[in-house]
Amino acid sequence: MWTDPNYRRSLLITAAAPLCWSIGGLGIRIVTTNIWETVFWRAFFMGLTVLVFLILRDQRSFFKSFKRSGIPGVATGVFLAMSMIFYVNSLAYTTVANALVLQGTAPLFAALFGWFLLRERVGVRTGLAVVIVMISMFAMVSDSLVTGTLLGDVFALGNAVSLASYIIVVRRTREINLIPAICLAGFISAIVALPLMTTYMISAHDLSILVTLGAIQVGLGSCLFVIGSRNLQPAQSGLLTLLETILGSLWVWIFIGEQPTTIALISGVIIVITLALHTIFDSRLSESSLTTRNKKSHQDNY
Repeated sequence: MWTDPNYRRSLLITAAAPLCWSIGGLGIRIVTTNIWETVFWRAFFMGLTVLVFLILRDQRSFFKSFKRSGIPGVATGVFLAMSMIFYVNSLAYTTVANALVLQGTAPLFAALFGWFLLRERVGVRTGLAVVIVMISMFAMVSDSLVTGTLLGDVFALGNAVSLASYIIVVRRTREINLIPAICLAGFISAIVALPLMTTYMISAHDLSILVTLGAIQVGLGSCLFVIGSRNLQPAQSGLLTLLETILGSLWVWIFIGEQPTTIALISGVIIVITLALHTIFDSRLSESSLTTRNKKSHQDNY
């Protein structure tokens, strides 16, 4: 598979996405804007960046990209906007590590939603992963009661639930062009934040950082992920997204010395390892199923 140049290209493009995403925690830590000012400027430049990309790609037909997305595209944009708002709020009240680890549980929430809403089967392995992650999350949140960061953890869980809802919509409507939905999410977030801002003045320092976060972190990062993950298995692209959790926590530790508590660190490591193992086993199962189907198809031809 690695010898396939299209696969290698897709893998590298997809891996670049969490690399972009990982700078978000550090960037938000070093700006002086408040929560809603951060949400507005970051979201506005994200929406603007993706809009420019759509215009350059589709030229005069870029309006049709939005129209074809329809109601599912709007729903996807709304859930992504909610995720963006919860993300910034979580970082205002808890550590970057806690926020990113709890955000990373979105696939398991999606599995639970799929079971409850879509009657999708949840395997024993997924069920076990959910139990381990839930216990670790309980330990992390309990520790936050002591450190005073519980509200941030609640916002981070809201982020995970929003992302899980986004995953469910995408799973049900795979034909959606996700890039217009990303653009829509940016402008929805900005519109929500606008009346809640206390000032519309911003320093050049903060503006430069928030432009970078909007254009590069979420704008470019999201587009790279959508483009690259098309040729990868969902389990493979899901595994790559865990790079954001690891790198994002690393950047704030290296550059500003932010460290999670011991309990949060241990819980976070357990959650990341559980998610990684679950994703790896899913990938192997998908490859095994694909091989079996190909063999059966080959036999049927003779």
